[in-house]
Amino acid sequence: MTGTLALAGLHLAAGGHALVRDVSLTLHPARVLGLVGRSGSGKTLTTLALPDLLPPGVTRHAGTVSLDGRVLDRAAQAGLRGRTIGYIQQAPRGGFNPLVTIGRHFTETLPMRAAAARARMRDLLREVGFESPDAIPDLYPSQLSGGMLQRAMIALALCRDPAFLLADEPTTDLDLVVQAQILDLLDRMVAMRGIGLLLVTHDLSVVARLADEVAVMEAGALVEHQPVEAFFDTPRHPRSVALVNAHRALYAA
Repeated sequence: MTGTLALAGLHLAAGGHALVRDVSLTLHPARVLGLVGRSGSGKTLTTLALPDLLPPGVTRHAGTVSLDGRVLDRAAQAGLRGRTIGYIQQAPRGGFNPLVTIGRHFTETLPMRAAAARARMRDLLREVGFESPDAIPDLYPSQLSGGMLQRAMIALALCRDPAFLLADEPTTDLDLVVQAQILDLLDRMVAMRGIGLLLVTHDLSVVARLADEVAVMEAGALVEHQPVEAFFDTPRHPRSVALVNAHRALYAA
């Protein structure tokens, strides 16, 4: 069974400008690490560095990814995609080809014969909450709501039984009821599958609900890392204090 997935000493830059500086994180099975910070702090780039999916123009100048203590080269890191790491992006509509059915997205992801792939797809769609999974594969992304697409994306991320999920703002642009349903679903994946989850968010209510640990990024650097209870009780860095105070003010209003 896979133990830990670790990122150490990550430095990213683009056009001569440092974007992420000396960031180290470790994911553990059946635990949730919340990665928080304001927009532009480097959260998404840090997440994309784990499966080596950095956007064009962004260069990794330093940093290693290791699995169970074994440092991986770039080829091995890319091999983690799907098998060891599942990725759930924000704004799920952008993660689907609008000209391709939901079913084809699955059959192109699952390395098995068509009948087996269809059965596996049906099981996954049911697992993520579709009551009539047989109705989904022939639909196009435009025929699904945002919440349904996010469920389908989570099912796709689970296709090859990854040990870890990277969820980048998974409740963005969803209404409050659907947000709660998606968070419940992720919570179940951690509890039932033993998945290690990196949850990227700017919403501290999401962190309070799901996370075991909290890491805070500011201007490309990791400025705080604490257990979730300690983070809310005694935030240490000024950015953390500002985040917690804003969260308390919002819920006191």
